[in-house]
Amino acid sequence: MGNDDQQHAMDVLSYWCAVELFSPQTWRDNQLIALSSSRNDEHRVSVAEQERLPWDGIHADLLIGPVDNERRSYTNLYNDLQSRKIYRLQTDMHARLTKPFSFAEDTENWLRAQAAKSGLDEQTITGLLRETNRLWLEVAKQPGPLPAGTELTDSMISRLLQVAGKLSATANRPGSACAVYRKDYDRRFARRPVHQAVKPDEDSEQQEGLGRQNRWLRHERFRIAVGLSQRVVTNALLKAAKLVRELSPAEETAQDEVLQELAHRQNRRAGGPSTVASLMEFCVGDDGCLAPRSLMLSQYAKAVSCLFNHEGWPDCPAGWPHIEVFDDTESKLKSEFNRLAGEDSEDQAGPVGRYEIESLVEHVVDRMGLDERAVSSSPLFARADGSPLIRDYVNCHLEASSESLNGEMMDSFFLEDLEDLYQNGPDIFSEPVRQYLSVGHPRRFNLQKDPEGHLVGDFTEPASMPFGRWPSASNQFQSTGQQLAINQIRAALEGYGSSSLLGVNGPPGTGKTTLLKDVVAEIIVARARGLAGFSSPQDIFTSRRVAREQPWTRTRTMSTGRLIRR
Repeated sequence: MGNDDQQHAMDVLSYWCAVELFSPQTWRDNQLIALSSSRNDEHRVSVAEQERLPWDGIHADLLIGPVDNERRSYTNLYNDLQSRKIYRLQTDMHARLTKPFSFAEDTENWLRAQAAKSGLDEQTITGLLRETNRLWLEVAKQPGPLPAGTELTDSMISRLLQVAGKLSATANRPGSACAVYRKDYDRRFARRPVHQAVKPDEDSEQQEGLGRQNRWLRHERFRIAVGLSQRVVTNALLKAAKLVRELSPAEETAQDEVLQELAHRQNRRAGGPSTVASLMEFCVGDDGCLAPRSLMLSQYAKAVSCLFNHEGWPDCPAGWPHIEVFDDTESKLKSEFNRLAGEDSEDQAGPVGRYEIESLVEHVVDRMGLDERAVSSSPLFARADGSPLIRDYVNCHLEASSESLNGEMMDSFFLEDLEDLYQNGPDIFSEPVRQYLSVGHPRRFNLQKDPEGHLVGDFTEPASMPFGRWPSASNQFQSTGQQLAINQIRAALEGYGSSSLLGVNGPPGTGKTTLLKDVVAEIIVARARGLAGFSSPQDIFTSRRVAREQPWTRTRTMSTGRLIRR
């Protein structure tokens, strides 16, 4: 690798590292929670939205009774129980009754409603009432209705299911006893009510002895994202570029065109202007309590902090911010958050409100060096741009699943490898990487610079087509772009030997895996053609090579849209 090639390769790696660092995770929607009394015209955070947090005032409406078939959706089970229920209880998100519950009255009302249909006489009803009341008292520990505020435990649910099964069997009602609850969330955060079936463990009473009393109430989580202004960060990056090297008029024009194109793509993809990226995320349960181990700091925020807090401007070093300086800070912040959320504590943490969220944000921002005091001293900061931190509101949405603690932020999984290549230099480059990073990379072309389509025509002509094709319907063929990529992969591997490396980019769902299937089919056909060159099967195992070995090796696809051959 010559000096020019080496310098080009290192410049490309440095650029890729910077791109990976400064690629923000943007907010996917604008379900906002106002934190202050100010109104933001762009996002229209109204005063009415401040009056109630998403986790305030949620109820669990629990129905218990017989159903014909439990193998249905929770929504259908709940709807079925509306007319067949024996018991209906309503609790808050701490499993405390919001309305009194009278076991004896509900049981008697249901039995007498079934008497005419099932032929129950008065003696049978009286005996059932006496027996079920005794069973209920074993867990309720008090006669009479349960008052509002009583905690509904797992053993109570188990006993109600036991009683419901006994009553339905005696009344000749088919099916099995079932318990389903529904939670109605604010329509801004959940389009539909959340339904969940209750299946208490057999050892529920033993679990209550250990202090776990209301596992029946499964909690969903609201994911909160704190924002950074991408506009402010972009302006800072442009200032940094000018401090390092003054751009020529042609470079400035090209830069403006690129920025306009990126803004247009973002606007089209998001369905509107999207200028907010996530600084951090954390979860609040629908009981209003912080979810332990849910705090995540974005890689983008660390890079932005390094950008504003660099003390060497304008003599900044080449390369990219070293965000590992935040490793220790991030670890401490997560430990503090977990303690605040009540992890490893006997006392349950209380619900959080706007003040607690604001305090948490301010603490993290201060430790990250993104507060106004730290940022305003940077030569990249302009008061006209405003603060990079979004303080007036946070983003919020109900997570689809409460089983996973992973948020939507995902740091680059290429950065570590890219930095390793950059740190150790060309000496560790494999031959495919060496070729890929070289100035004269084989067959490198840009279709955007070919508006007349000459390149597309050349690379998709019949002579370039592979011999193999994945078995599929004749009317389901590859698009022009897919076929071009397949032809190029085939031509590159045949022309450059086993050291060639190619990349195919594309958003999810654009046909990369479908493309790969045709590549695999061509591999099989190419090997078959090679084997067909032997006059007899025994010749395959001789040392004489009558056909050149095909240089196909393993491929793997990644969800990011990259197809990499290695």
